[in-house]
Amino acid sequence: MSEKRVRKAAGTAVIACLLLMVLAGSTEYGFAGKNSGILQDEDAIVVKWHSQSRSVYLDILVEAKAPARKEGVVFAPFQVVDDGAELADNQVYTGVQCNLKDSPRTETISLRQPDGSGEREEVSTMELNNIVVSVPKGGTRAFGVPVFSTEYYAEGEQERKEQWHDVEGEECPEFDDGIDTARKLIREGYFQKPLEDFLLGYPELEPESRKYRLILTGGGRTDREEDDTSWWGLDYVLVTTAENGETVAVAHLDITKVIQAQGYPEWRPAEYRIWSAESGYWRLLEDPVSDGGKVWISQVPEMDFSKEETVRAFVEEKGADFDLLLPAGADRETDWSCHREEGFWYDYLVWSGTTDTYELTLAIPLMEEGAGGWYMASRIRKEAADKERCLHTLDVMRLTFHEIPYVHIVKEGESLWSIYLDYGKGCLPYHSFGTFVKSLSLANPDRIYPGQEIRVS
Repeated sequence: MSEKRVRKAAGTAVIACLLLMVLAGSTEYGFAGKNSGILQDEDAIVVKWHSQSRSVYLDILVEAKAPARKEGVVFAPFQVVDDGAELADNQVYTGVQCNLKDSPRTETISLRQPDGSGEREEVSTMELNNIVVSVPKGGTRAFGVPVFSTEYYAEGEQERKEQWHDVEGEECPEFDDGIDTARKLIREGYFQKPLEDFLLGYPELEPESRKYRLILTGGGRTDREEDDTSWWGLDYVLVTTAENGETVAVAHLDITKVIQAQGYPEWRPAEYRIWSAESGYWRLLEDPVSDGGKVWISQVPEMDFSKEETVRAFVEEKGADFDLLLPAGADRETDWSCHREEGFWYDYLVWSGTTDTYELTLAIPLMEEGAGGWYMASRIRKEAADKERCLHTLDVMRLTFHEIPYVHIVKEGESLWSIYLDYGKGCLPYHSFGTFVKSLSLANPDRIYPGQEIRVS
């Protein structure tokens, strides 16, 4: 363990005691927030406790010896990528919005195949906007972008990521003049040394031997009317290049200046935080043979994937640049093949492809018009020793993925029993025929007719 981490561990007990003191008195003094993390400067460890509105701050200083910089360590100057373009006020998130309902426990369901056969498997089921999908037990789950993903860890990967997690920061009053001043100082190398010191905490990466780019990813001013709070912020990512040419994030940097909080002028200077990018560290060091692969589901905004010809034309035009298939900087030369597969809920167009690093699978359900442009995908290293778990996860997602509510149009000769066999038998939340019929909320369950629309949720 590095000297920095030993020093942090030694101060943890003191910090914990002080935090308990803060919490004990929080009601009296109006603290209603959450711990924003342990931030470290050259002279102390600073724990910032603040309210949700960022109007109240309390610093707890713990004396600690600063880590010594190794003799002779020299980094190349970091390239700062910022075109100087004006940032929007009150910027609005423009990515895929996802309303998530994630089941708190695993459940056993029957995975129905198109031919009616099925096997029982323990899964976790969740709702994403207007669809339901299940994934097998195991792996780790994440929500954001992609909307949902599951990844299988190699041996020791989770423990190493937890060990690598770190947040450091301090005040930067030089930025108080405004966001333009801050960007100018950053372009001139303001964060060169703080980022170098941060990276030196991870000697296994041999950080001084790499080249880096600090990329502006967003920012702007926000004025929140509901509680009369205003601030500006900047977000950066520090990236390097892996041996296979991919761009890998190794740190995230955010700068914030609170102008006023709940109508009162903010007296503190601007602050910055540097966050470790544990997944990036692992990607730089991981043995490709041990990589268990990644599977995800996402939506292409404002696309309608109901017609086969539309989907084929869209994907073939995009190729390997289709949405999130490959990491930034990865080789884009892909050998693609596509075929159509019958599914239980929908038919799928399935693309398979290989690059010099990955095996890719892209599966797009041909849903009803207006249901949106959803897709599922997997990405596995070509050298990986165990690819079956990743591919099986994709299969389970395809078998269980469906829109809610689902509208079934009754056909000649169908009955509620035959519809139950198609949609409900053995599948959550329908444990019995009676439960399935009740869920339909039909005015007269004893009488259905061709052309009738039945919502199967």
